[in-house]
This record gives sequence, structure tokens and C-alpha cells, in this order.
Amino acid sequence: MSVFRNLVLNFKNADDCDNFITRYKQYVDTLADTGITTFYICRLTSESILIFATFQSEQIAMEQLEKAKEWRELNRFEIVDQVLLDGNLEKSWNFIKWEGNNMDYQLIVLLHMIVYA
Repeated sequence: MSVFRNLVLNFKNADDCDNFITRYKQYVDTLADTGITTFYICRLTSESILIFATFQSEQIAMEQLEKAKEWRELNRFEIVDQVLLDGNLEKSWNFIKWEGNNMDYQLIVLLHMIVYA
């Protein structure tokens, strides 16, 4: 069963938050084929972000969260506060309308069928 993680991170100031986002995007780009099915970084305020991700299993989620924690500690980000919410993914919807024979669309549909079958 797929699981999700919501992580809210609060930083000392906007510059620290911006720096984290810039560097974290590069880190997340390395996570292909790790069992993460979706990943979002959302700006909540100038000093805080929400990270939302879905994973193929609880074990994969725990492994990836530990790796991310190690990465944050290695990079010495000054996180003032954090809140983690987790649970099972009951259902997801994708309302994006895609055009015709778009290969990206076909790949996304195929992946969605595999993950949520």
C-alpha cells in the first residue's frame, strides 16, 4: 500500500529557506527510481515549506526519510521547527488534462496504473 509523508520545515529566516529549497531541489533530482511516486515542495511562508511525498511502501518511506535527514544534517541547515505527518494513501486523483499523443502523458498514465493497481 502506498504511504504519504507531509513535512513542514520552519527556518530562521527567508534566506535560509531559499538556500534549502535551491539545494534540496538538486538532492531530490537524484531520487529517481527509489520508490518515491510523487514529490512536492510547497512554500508556506517566506521562512517555511511543506514537503509532500508519496512512496510505494512504508519501508521505502522510512529509508528515504532517513537519507533526507542525513543529507540535512550533513548540510547543516538551521531548522527552527519541524512537523511530520504520515499515513496510508487512501486514494489520489490527477485532474490534469493532457493533449493527444503526448508521450509524457502516456508515461504518467502507465505509471499511475502500475502504482495504484
